[in-house]
Amino acid sequence: MYLAEIRKYEYLLDNRFFMHIEGDELQKGKINVLLTVERKPSFFLLQFRFEGVATVLCDRCLDEMEVAVNSDNQSANRLIVKLGKEYAEENDDTLIISEEEGSLNVAWFLYEFVVLAIPMRHIHPPGKCNKSMSVKLKKHSAKSWDEDNGYEYEESAVMSDYGQETETADPRWDKLKDINEEN
Repeated sequence: MYLAEIRKYEYLLDNRFFMHIEGDELQKGKINVLLTVERKPSFFLLQFRFEGVATVLCDRCLDEMEVAVNSDNQSANRLIVKLGKEYAEENDDTLIISEEEGSLNVAWFLYEFVVLAIPMRHIHPPGKCNKSMSVKLKKHSAKSWDEDNGYEYEESAVMSDYGQETETADPRWDKLKDINEEN
């Protein structure tokens, strides 16, 4: 009869950890990790649970901001490790390590799971973006020149001074709306 052996490990991923990992997406944070290793008859199941904050750059103003990260999706935060002749990756969540070596450094996997938990879009809450950067962004937004009427209009969404996106209307649409209302 086989008895499963379960071991738990706790880690604190802090700024030192992120500085030593050769990853570009994340350089700062404070994240608590609980790693559960369960020995099965033919493999090891590693489950990563984490919670904390990561420091990223705002996509709009480029200032640092903190983003909460946690391991909501448990199936995405697991790794199956098998013993074999040499190191190989069978698929995204299964890898084979050499029986002779018999150990696995999980630092890179910890980093990847945390990075995957960070939202793709990093934007300060409304009103929290760097005001001077918001003004510069608005000033340098893409504009086009309408030669028939001699005016500029903005083609895309721009940011207001409060860090919120506002959609500016193309004046040509107003003329079309007038035609529609007349009919």
